[in-house]
Amino acid sequence: MTEKALVSKIVKCSIQYDDHIPEVSLSQYLLHEMSKWKNCVAIVSVTTKEEFTYGDLIHDVNCLAAGLQASGLVKRGQCVAMALPNSIEFVVTLLAVSQVGAFISLINPVYTPRELKHVSSINNAGLWICTPEFVSLLSQLDKTEYKTLLVDSSNKERSQWHSVLKSGESRAFQSVSVNVFEDLVTMPFSSGTTGLPKGVMLTHHNLVTALCNFKAWCPYTQKDVNLGLLPMFHQYGCLMVLTTLAVGAKAVILRKFSFPDMLHAIQDYKVTMIPLVPPVALLLSKHPSADKFDLSSVRAIISSAAPLSLDIINTIISKYKWEVLQGYGMTECTLASHFTPPGQRKYGSVGQIMPFFEGKIADPNTGVDLGVKEVGEICVRGFMVMKGYRGNPGATAAMIDSNNWLHTGDIGYYDEEGFFYVVDRLKELIKYKGMQIAPSELEHLLLTHEEVADAAVIGIPDEFAGELPRAYVVKRPGSTVSESDIVRFVEEQVAPFKRLRGGVIFIDAIPKLLSGKILRRELRALSSKL
Repeated sequence: MTEKALVSKIVKCSIQYDDHIPEVSLSQYLLHEMSKWKNCVAIVSVTTKEEFTYGDLIHDVNCLAAGLQASGLVKRGQCVAMALPNSIEFVVTLLAVSQVGAFISLINPVYTPRELKHVSSINNAGLWICTPEFVSLLSQLDKTEYKTLLVDSSNKERSQWHSVLKSGESRAFQSVSVNVFEDLVTMPFSSGTTGLPKGVMLTHHNLVTALCNFKAWCPYTQKDVNLGLLPMFHQYGCLMVLTTLAVGAKAVILRKFSFPDMLHAIQDYKVTMIPLVPPVALLLSKHPSADKFDLSSVRAIISSAAPLSLDIINTIISKYKWEVLQGYGMTECTLASHFTPPGQRKYGSVGQIMPFFEGKIADPNTGVDLGVKEVGEICVRGFMVMKGYRGNPGATAAMIDSNNWLHTGDIGYYDEEGFFYVVDRLKELIKYKGMQIAPSELEHLLLTHEEVADAAVIGIPDEFAGELPRAYVVKRPGSTVSESDIVRFVEEQVAPFKRLRGGVIFIDAIPKLLSGKILRRELRALSSKL
């Protein structure tokens, strides 16, 4: 294949955009942007009813950064673990830690002790910023060489976090230099294409590029009211709130998802934009309680994390007259690599390649680049691709090849206009309500049960959740273990979204290749017959 032919199969952004990316830290970039709207409301907490202007937010970020620096709790280059619900404190902490030159390890607050031990072995955080309820989980870690800074929003007088912020009001912050291309700013966790969660190393340049990326193609305006219902420890939820702040819009934050609370928030705060995942879109399209609320302020929803069916899209357009915008990306590429382009709609597509990215389709067996409507693995490269997995060069090399292409593990194609479509996936991940579940993690856990000889886990289709994890289990001879025993065993050791909601099926043997690889297609075929 000639170089000319190869280049012709690389897809680039179709629109003109400002390709300048400021070489500044995340906090420098956002604080500069936010200073343009100091008197405008930046964040509203639905739970506490508090409203913070951009000026309030800038003040608190600067004070917390000064307080953290003066206390010696956070130093340049340090990893700080943060296990907080959606809140104003989440945003302030993220930007303040960035300002000090440290980075945040984003932690799911509902991790079990087993899961927490795994992620803590990767982040080696010296400081944990969390709620008082989370401390009992931390106490179960094997190591004790860490400090905690507790956030108690219900009692600010006794909250350590608020005390540190208060102390920073009388202190001068000493500016810290960062290498924006090398220094980390966040480390969310992702299973990648398979396996246990891995620490995704994202630099200041990654996140600043992501904000420039979305602003270049952004459906948001300063007049918009964005609903922050997605968990902010997840990259999608976190970046959608930061993007809101980057354009001067208002973020209305739900501490945790509740469909009735969501409907009330849309009505009460006149929400205009809703980033969501397909299960929430399904609720909006079919749940009768939605008809009891005035949702006329909404102009668009943004769906990502999993495919959105044409049936749901058509129902929402017909019922509400909203725009339905779709995105596609991975934690490993910071935010979306594909998005619905301005003024163009191809429902069923995940959109076109976004600014600061290139895309292509590669044959998963040969690696050869494919052309229009040829089906293969979706690959992307650009300034938003992660630095790598922390402490795991092997997994990094398996994800990003020598030409810097990130291999998504998803199978798809693009059409003559550069719209991409996802049709299948190579990776084994199960997507439950937009959350990733690695079958191997549940399989390893099942094999620790004394009455389980072998096990395999697959996702089975579910209209509401997308997929449900189902276990196929081989009992040890003489075992009387029941389905409920297995379900309870797993439930006690994993976060709620990883539970075996698809049930447990007992079989005589797990179908495998001679190499030991599980033949999941045979299990899926078996599931379809049940």
